[in-house]
Amino acid sequence: MVVCSEQIDKAELPIEDTASRGPTKFEWLIIFFGALLRLTQYLSNRSLWLDEANLALNIVNRSFLQLLKPLDNNQGAPIGFLMLERSAVQLFGPGEYALRLFPFLCGLISLLLFHRLARQSVTPKAVLIAVGLFATSAPLIYYSSEVKQYSGDVVIALLLSSAAIYYASHRLTPARAASFGLLGAAAIWFSHPAIFVLAGMGVSLVLFCRPEERWERARKFSIAFLLWGLSLGACYLLFLRHLSANQSLLSYWNFSFPPAHLFSVAGVEWFAETFFTIFQSPVGLDLAGIGAFAFLVGAVAILIVPFSAPFSAPFSLQRQKLFILLSPLLVTLLAATLHKYPFSGRLLLFAVPALVLVIAEGVAYIRAKTRTTAPAIGACLIGVLFFYPVLFSSYHLIKPSFREEIKPVLSYIQAHARPGDSLYIYPDALPAFRYYAPRLRLQNVKIVQGTFYGSQQESWRVYEDDIDKLGGQGRVWLLFAPREPAAVTDKNLFLYFTSQKGSRLDSFEGLGAAAYLYDLSQPSGPAQPAPAPPK
Repeated sequence: MVVCSEQIDKAELPIEDTASRGPTKFEWLIIFFGALLRLTQYLSNRSLWLDEANLALNIVNRSFLQLLKPLDNNQGAPIGFLMLERSAVQLFGPGEYALRLFPFLCGLISLLLFHRLARQSVTPKAVLIAVGLFATSAPLIYYSSEVKQYSGDVVIALLLSSAAIYYASHRLTPARAASFGLLGAAAIWFSHPAIFVLAGMGVSLVLFCRPEERWERARKFSIAFLLWGLSLGACYLLFLRHLSANQSLLSYWNFSFPPAHLFSVAGVEWFAETFFTIFQSPVGLDLAGIGAFAFLVGAVAILIVPFSAPFSAPFSLQRQKLFILLSPLLVTLLAATLHKYPFSGRLLLFAVPALVLVIAEGVAYIRAKTRTTAPAIGACLIGVLFFYPVLFSSYHLIKPSFREEIKPVLSYIQAHARPGDSLYIYPDALPAFRYYAPRLRLQNVKIVQGTFYGSQQESWRVYEDDIDKLGGQGRVWLLFAPREPAAVTDKNLFLYFTSQKGSRLDSFEGLGAAAYLYDLSQPSGPAQPAPAPPK
C-alpha cells in the first residue's frame, strides 16, 4: 500500500533525519579529494576548444542586454547562466579563469549538495559508495571547468531533488508549497533540464499517494505548479522558442533522438545501446555493464525491498524517492522522442546524481546479501566499479585533462611569423582564434578565413579553391584544430593539396591543434591528381 506524506505526519512515525547530519571524517576526505580534482582541472587553464569558444565569444563581446537576443554560432544557454558569466567577465576580465569560475564553483557546491541528497535518499551503507563515485566521476570533474552550463545543471538538479524529497517526507503547508514553487520557477531560468526535473518530480509527488489522497495532494501543490507554469511560459516566449526552432542544432544532435518506430528492431537497439552508454557518458564508468547491472539491482531493491535499518522511512516513501530521482530522466526521454531535447552525453549530466545513487544502492544491497556467504563478491564489485574512476582521477591530479590546446600553437605562430606572412585559419579553429586574437601580436600578418562547407564531398572543391586563393602570397601559415576523426582526414587532405602548390617550411603540432608553414610564392598552377573523394 502506498502512503502519502500527510499520512506519515499524522502517524508521527519516527523517521530519522539523516540528511541533517554532516559528513563523517571519511566522507569529508572523499569530498576534499573530489574538490581537489576539480581545482586541479580548473587551475590547468587549458585552451578553449571550439564549442567553448563559440559561447565565450557571445559572452565576451555582448552586453547584458544583447545577451537577451538569440546567440550567434548556434549556441544555446540559459539566460541566468549567461548573466552570471557576463558578470564574471565584467568583474575579472575576459580570461579563461573568469569564464570558468561559475562552472567551477558549481562543481564544488555539487559535492556538498550530493552528500545531503545521498543522506536523504539511500541507505547509510550506500552513502559512502555514492559520494565516492560522484567525487571521482570524470565527466563531472571535466565539466566543472568548461565554459558551459552543464555543471550548473547538476547543481540545479541536486537542489530540486533534495527539496522534493524533503517535501515528500514532511507536512506540506502553503508556505512550503510557495517556497518550492519559487525555487522551481527560478531554476528554469538557470538550467534547461530543470523543466524535466520539475515535471518528473511534480508527477511523482502527486501520483505516489493513495488514490483518494491524490486530489488533496495536487491541490496543495497547485501553487507550486502554477508558479512553474508561469515561469516556463515566460521563459519559452522570450528564449526557448528561438532555441527549439534552431534546425542546425537539431540536425547536429539527430543521433541522440529515438527512431520514429520505437518498437522496431532499430528502436530496441537504440534503447539498449543508449541504456548502457549513459553509464559511460555521462556517469563516467568505463565498465558500463557493471554500472548498468548495479543500477538495475539498486532499482529493484528500492522498489521491492523495504529498508531494514531502524527508524528508516516507510516503504512507500522509499519508492517515491526512487521515482523523484529517476522520473526526470523518463521525462527527458519523452522530450527526446518528440525531438525537443537530445538524450545523450553532456546534456544528461544533470541526471548523473540520480544514476549514481541507484548504482550505490545496488552495490550496497549486493554487498549486504553476500556478506556472510561470499564476502569477496561485494569487495570485488566495489573494487571493479571504482578501479577506473580512482585510477584516472588520480592520474589527472598530476596531468589534468586537455582537449584542444590551441594556445601553444598560436604562441608558436606569433614567435615565428614575419611581416607579410599570411595566416589561413581552418573553420574549426576560427572561434578559438577569434577569442585569443586580441592577445596576439599579429598586426603585420594577413588573416585569411577558411571557407565553411556543407558536406565532405563539397570539402574537396572548397579546399582547392581556398588553396588557389593563397597561391602567390609567399609564406602562408595554416592553422588547424580538427575536433573529430573526419576533420583530421580533412586536414590531411588540405595539406595534400597544399603540398602540390608549394613546399613546407615549418610545422608545430600540439594536442588537437597544429600549424604548418608553406612557401606558396609561386602562382597556383594546375592541381596534381588527387586521391578519389570519399563516397
